[in-house]
Amino acid sequence: MAKLFRILICILLLLAPGSVGLAAEADQARLFPVVFEKKAGFINAAGTVVIPLKFAAVKEYSEGLAAVQDGITGKWGYIDRTGHYAIPPQFQGAFPFSEGLAHVRLGDGAEGHIDRSGRLIIQGSSGLMRDGLLIIMEKDKAIFVDRTGKALFEAPRNSWLVGGGLVAFIQNGRMGFMNRQGQVVIPPLYRCDVNWRHRQFEEKITPVSAMQADGKEKFGFIDKTGQVIVDFQYEWAQQFFEGLAVVFKDDKYGYVDADGRVAIPLQYEGADHFSEGLAAVKVNGKWGFIDTQGRMVIPPQYLGRAWGSPMIFSEGMAAVRTETGTGVIDRTGRLVIPAIFRSTEDFAGGLILAKGKSGDVYFNKRGEVVWPPSFTLPQTK
Repeated sequence: MAKLFRILICILLLLAPGSVGLAAEADQARLFPVVFEKKAGFINAAGTVVIPLKFAAVKEYSEGLAAVQDGITGKWGYIDRTGHYAIPPQFQGAFPFSEGLAHVRLGDGAEGHIDRSGRLIIQGSSGLMRDGLLIIMEKDKAIFVDRTGKALFEAPRNSWLVGGGLVAFIQNGRMGFMNRQGQVVIPPLYRCDVNWRHRQFEEKITPVSAMQADGKEKFGFIDKTGQVIVDFQYEWAQQFFEGLAVVFKDDKYGYVDADGRVAIPLQYEGADHFSEGLAAVKVNGKWGFIDTQGRMVIPPQYLGRAWGSPMIFSEGMAAVRTETGTGVIDRTGRLVIPAIFRSTEDFAGGLILAKGKSGDVYFNKRGEVVWPPSFTLPQTK
């Protein structure tokens, strides 16, 4: 049985390679990256060009700054929301800001983190800062540092931050957990057979898998001390979203709550995680949506999702797939954007990006084309 997981999707066709921002602005004044005739800039939610299309590539805004690539030098810098350089082009690569720092590539394989003035704060680091911590990867270990670059503790090289003040790590092929002082609190006993791994321990328990006496790997749930709260009985389990986690057993999917109790019976042919109070489930070969009480609120009528079509509600909208393609519905199931596209992104800042044979198109929640201005929806029968 194939394991369900939410497909993480990036804006690739609208942007130049490597220009996807991972931490976009969340306010109503969000600016959207666009490309036309090999020049990149930004529009607002009304489709008005706010930052002229004059860059070779751009990434989404994060913490008020956006990484942009100069068309002449090929170097990366950062602009503010007026389009003026806050940090002049000087880097081989530039990535989103997180907690006041941004990962940059300096050339000759060197990398590090800069502050909002462009000053190099931490050398050798990569990734996003989270909860005041960064990871510096060395040949055989990971060093966790604070925002000044001070080393706090070491861990096995394959380590990552999770919820509950813990760090997950892999040692000899098995997963365990340590606190953020580097002390092991849960020995490495489990397989790292999880998706959305950074969401581990976002609730008081988390799913893990372990080999059982019958030679089969099964999933259960443990708490932050390592105590088994739900016996190893499931064939698969997902991380928690909105207090519920998908579980799979005997060819059926259902949901457990944060206490490990079955909250929605295992009765579906497929199930995805909750978002904005709704989750996609599969019944008799078609997908619909249930609420957190297990009530079917949008009847099963959709095909399985295509690449880049999340079937996850965001800002009251969700991508769905029909025989004619991918479109977008609202919370009542009304088709707002016609199902004629290959795939879509999530709604964010009031717009959604749809991708099709005729190119990439931004729509608003009324189903109106925002960008490009020349795009016209084809006539549908």
